[in-house]
Amino acid sequence: MNAPCALFVGRTTLDVVYALDEFPAEDTKVFARELRAAPGGPATNAAITHALLGGKAILMSAVGGGPWSNAVRAELDQRHIELIDLARDTSYETPLTAVLLNRAGSTRTIVNPPWASLTLNPHSTWNEAWGDVPPMVLTDGFHLAETMTLLAACRDAGAALCLDGGSWKPGTEDLAKILTIAICSERFAVPDRSAHAEATIAWFAEKAVPYVAVTRGPKPIVGWDNGRRFEIEVAQIDAMDTLGAGDVLHGAFCYHFARTREFEPALRLAAEIATRACQGPGIRAWNEAP
Repeated sequence: MNAPCALFVGRTTLDVVYALDEFPAEDTKVFARELRAAPGGPATNAAITHALLGGKAILMSAVGGGPWSNAVRAELDQRHIELIDLARDTSYETPLTAVLLNRAGSTRTIVNPPWASLTLNPHSTWNEAWGDVPPMVLTDGFHLAETMTLLAACRDAGAALCLDGGSWKPGTEDLAKILTIAICSERFAVPDRSAHAEATIAWFAEKAVPYVAVTRGPKPIVGWDNGRRFEIEVAQIDAMDTLGAGDVLHGAFCYHFARTREFEPALRLAAEIATRACQGPGIRAWNEAP
């Protein structure tokens, strides 16, 4: 059986992660318990997860150059993830993100650099040199100006198009018109509507999106399958690191949905992997030997 293939479209960063016993008070100095640096960004983390499960992952993102790009490219090469770089032949540099992990509260605080206003390379059609159109496509909502037309073309070619809805972004309303699947966090809020699972599901249902789910941390996932509502219980654990757990869920979902085309079973398997990822440091903890 061929490995499931998926295209992941969106943001790439290099994350510098400081694990702290507790969040520091303002105007103080502290030493971290642990320090690590690794590629980040929702689409990139999802692509890495998909690859770790044995799938073929293609990442369309802005990596460019700068002092942090080599670390990102090395990881992608190690995981055999093909990169289609939206920043090719531009002065764009991979952004560096600072992440503070609070072990006391199992929370993470993320500080992003200023948004780069550089013009990136748009892609409106699938290039045959990249191979066949993947049957599974995920977008995290970043770089929609450069990729919306391509996403629509992939959907028209038969791909299932999934949104990783961490938060509302410009272009989401237009994107919803071509989605097959929307998996959002409870922080996702449609403008002028409440940040509530039922409100989010209702909005996507109005847009005729057949499969919708809202993740709510340790609370049950709320799902919608062509009008059938369901819930998935999340195992209660002593979480060590929740950074990127949602990205892991999306990558694992893409892998299993590409194999089966069954929404709820794929979501259940993905939720199990995301929960395991929270029990160790980093998004790869679930895949590492104890």
